[in-house]
Formats: sequence, structure tokens, C-alpha cells
Amino acid sequence: MPIRHDPPLVSALAGELGTRWLGSRVDGLRLCSGPRQAWLDFAEPEGEPPSAAFLLHPDAGHIIGTGAGALVTADRQIPFRRLFLTAVHAPPDERLLVFELAGGRRDVHVNRPPVFRLFVELQTNQWNTVLVDGSSGRIEAVLWPRATGGRVLRPGSAYVVPEGARRWARRLPEPLEWEELVGPVPPKLRRDFLVRNVAWTSSLNVDWVLGDAARSATRQALEEACERYLAVRDSRRWAAWLIDRRGGAQPYPVALGAGARPSDGLLSAMESSARQARVWPASGTDAASASRVPSFDAALLAQTLEHRVRNLRRRLQALERQLEGQDPDRLRDLGHLLLTRRSDVPRGADRAVLEGFDGSPVEIELDPRLGVIENAERYFDRARRRERARRKVPARMRNTAARAAELQGALRQLAQEGPSDRLWKVAGGRPPADAAGGSGTSRGGVSASLPYRRYRSSGGLEIRVGRSAQGNDRLTFRHAAPDDIWLHARQTAGAHVILRWDRRDQNPPAPDLAEAAMLAALHSEARHSGLVAVDWTRRKHVRKPRKASPGTVVTDRVRTVFVEPDPDAASRLVFPE
Repeated sequence: MPIRHDPPLVSALAGELGTRWLGSRVDGLRLCSGPRQAWLDFAEPEGEPPSAAFLLHPDAGHIIGTGAGALVTADRQIPFRRLFLTAVHAPPDERLLVFELAGGRRDVHVNRPPVFRLFVELQTNQWNTVLVDGSSGRIEAVLWPRATGGRVLRPGSAYVVPEGARRWARRLPEPLEWEELVGPVPPKLRRDFLVRNVAWTSSLNVDWVLGDAARSATRQALEEACERYLAVRDSRRWAAWLIDRRGGAQPYPVALGAGARPSDGLLSAMESSARQARVWPASGTDAASASRVPSFDAALLAQTLEHRVRNLRRRLQALERQLEGQDPDRLRDLGHLLLTRRSDVPRGADRAVLEGFDGSPVEIELDPRLGVIENAERYFDRARRRERARRKVPARMRNTAARAAELQGALRQLAQEGPSDRLWKVAGGRPPADAAGGSGTSRGGVSASLPYRRYRSSGGLEIRVGRSAQGNDRLTFRHAAPDDIWLHARQTAGAHVILRWDRRDQNPPAPDLAEAAMLAALHSEARHSGLVAVDWTRRKHVRKPRKASPGTVVTDRVRTVFVEPDPDAASRLVFPE
């Protein structure tokens, strides 16, 4: 059962995590995109170093503070060099954990600017982990690269902190303010009203907060609801409880009802809930329990199979649509009727009513831009396509349905036996290594499978330079977003260059664009020229012609900048690994 998070729970978790690890040295961050797990590794003088584990798959949502190591293999590792955890906090009325990592000394009382901030987003169905550069505010690594709600979460983009706008986020209300706001609302509507408008309320606590006020309009019920709301807000009363819910136990800092069971701490309660949900091994066991947790290979295989099943289902629907529509004989008769009665068809009309061969009126739709003969040819062509579909589509549908059934069977076998080479063969083969986890490693060594080199502009934007002709194709069409900036030295062989950019409404800063253009010139056959023309456009205006050789593309809406290749300047732009 997935955990549900709300502002009181997240704030209490921040306090407990800070109490546990504040001042500790942090060795690194590990990310695993398939099952969406992340671990913040802490240094330990003796024994196996502990980790704060974030299980952020939609079926989990647990934050584990006692786990040593990881249950699945990370596909990205970001090592830190002498960094310490100097703060853990949660913004008011937000489901967001913020870990601040600073260099220097262990003393947390010394105010030092953070080198990194790690944001653990716990908004429903959007759980994510984002590592952000402390000075530039740019994303260094993200567990789940995505774009949603105007926010772009991918390396190189500026991180936008979610902000709430509900009432009383930063202060407690007076009883009179509570009565004036909530009193006029009909009791049956108060639940939704509080969740929408009053800070620190959620679907977890709102029923307990309201109590009788959800059914009664009496002043006493309203006053008691206000007292319970203030109790939810009072961090001095927070403890650790397990609330029984359908499907499992929910950790919470307030005892919501008589059935709440006390726990040693919220992290301990999270671990108990994770064990019950079988996403964390039972205490005192090893691989036998951990085997219940999907490995990264299993998660990636399941993801691949499910993706291909969805594609096959869409293909089946498209094939079914090809069989729909008018009968071919009927379409052919309409074409013959147009040719026979062409003198009766008005010029430029979008439809015509003609006398049919049996004497009854027949309405025929026309393209007003075409003549009568061309419209008749269109009906003949549609008839031929419909006949061809009737001959070929049923066999294609049978083959597609059989392939979908085979993949569904592989999914069932995967759940029972785990991943295997045979199941990967059924799935169509393993995806490339860089397709498993976003954009590769960051500060932990770039994967050799990445088709590009990484640079960082002086303005903090990521620049990617293709390694080969095949790498150019992969970079442009698989490792770039539509609004990224694409660059290439004009009329000469060279690398494709991508300047990561997430603003559709404006172009990137001129210095960053010039540095990306300089890299395009350096990685081309014009690198020894004094001045090189470099074309640039948005990646969405770049396309590859059919059967074109690797690296060959056609561009539109191109602009040109002129730069001088400078190897010394390029060496300063190398991405800091």
C-alpha cells in the first residue's frame, strides 16, 4: 500500500531526519530510475555505512532511515567530496523535504552556503528526488525526469520550488478567525473547503479535524474542530503513530482516532509499513526478504513489456478503425455516379444531391477545391484502400493480438520467476544502457554508452556534443527536448550540439549560445579556421529524411552566429564530473 504524505507528516519527518543525521558527512547520492528509489549515503567510521532510502515508486512512497545500502542496483551515482548535512527542513504547508549539503567543517552551527540542495518531492503521484546546485539553482540530477505544471525537472534546468497559497500557512488562526472562515460553510461542504483553502489540512486529517462539525452547524462543534486543527499544527505535540487504513498502516505524527498505535518514531513506523507492504525486507533477514523487492532489471523489463503491450493495443485500435467506414462497392458507385451526372454538379460545391441509378436522390460529399473527375477519383481510391484493408488487416490484427498475448504471458511469468534472458528476448531485447535511467551519471562518471560529451556554459546551462555520426542521431532525436537549441557548423562535417533550454517563449542568453556555437565549431572540420559560421535552431525544427545516412538531417527556421574556435575556452567548459 502506498504511503500518503501531507504537510504535518513531511514536517515531522524533516525534524526526525535532522535529529538523526544533522552534521553527518554525506558520501553521495544514488538513483535508480526503474523502481524510482534513491539513497542518500552517510559516512560511518565502522561497519556498513547507513543510507536514507527514498522509495518513491507509486506503489511505495516510504522514507526509510535505518537501511544499510540499497535493495536494487543504482543506475546513477553522484559522489560527494567532504560534504556535510547542515539542514533538513520542509517549507510551510508543502509536501517537500529539503536537505542542505555544505562543505567545510562538520559544525552545523556555522552558517555556510549549501553546495547542493536535495529536494524530495512528496506530492501525490509525483514523488521525485531532485539534486540542485546550491549557487546556480540548476538541476544536477533527477530521479524521474519530466515536465509538468510548467515545471521542467531535468538536468540543466532551473529548479522551481513548489509553493502553496492556502490560508494560515505560516501562522496559527485565532478562534474568531476560524469561526468567521469555516462557520458560514454548510457542514457537508466543510471537508472539501478545508482541504482546498486551509493550510496543513489534507485528506488524511480533515475528517478527524472536523469531527462533528462535518455534520453539525453548532458553535461547540466548530470550536472543537478548531482545537483539533491547532493540535495538528502544534509540532510540540507531534509523536509517531501508525494509523490503520484499508490495505495497510499509515505513519502519522498525530493520533487520528482511537485506533492509532504508538511507534518509536516516524522512520520506524515507515519501516514497519514498508515491511507490511513488502517493499522492504523484514528485520533480521537478508536476500530471501529482499528478493520480494523488484530488482532494477525486473522493473526495467516490466516497464519495457508494459510499454510494448500498450503500443500493440493502440495498433489494434488503429487497425480496427481501418475496417470501419463505407463499403467499397458503395464508394465505387458514388464515383461512377459523379462521372455519369457530372454536368449536374455545381462548381465549387462541398456537396451535391444527384439522382441515383435507381431514381432516388443521393447526397455526395465533395472537396470544393477539386473538379468533378478528381472527386470521383478520390472515391475510387478510397474504395481500393478499403478493399485492400479488408484483405490484409484481419491477419495483421490476429498477429498483433497474438503478440500482445505473448507479452502479457511474459509479464505474468516475470512476476512469478523474475527476469531472464529468454524474457528479455520475448520483450524484443534489452534497451541501450542510457535508456534505463535518464541522461546518465552526473559527477559520478559519465557512462560510456552516452552518445555525447557534456559541457557546462558559463551561465550554468548544459551543452551536449555528439561523439559520432550515429551519436549525433541519438543525441538529436533521443537525448534532446523539442525546445532545446540545436547547433551545427555550417556546410562542413561536424558534431551535433544541443544546448539544454526549457523556455519556449525566449531564446537562450547570447553568451551561452556563443559558447555552444564555439563547441560546435571546435568539433567540426572547420576547427582550424579563424571564423566559423554555426547554424542554430530549435530541436523541433530538425528532422531526418528517410534512409538518410547517420548524422544527416534537414533543418528549418535556422539562424547563424559566427564564432572563433578556442580550445582553451572549451577546456574551461568541461562538465565537472
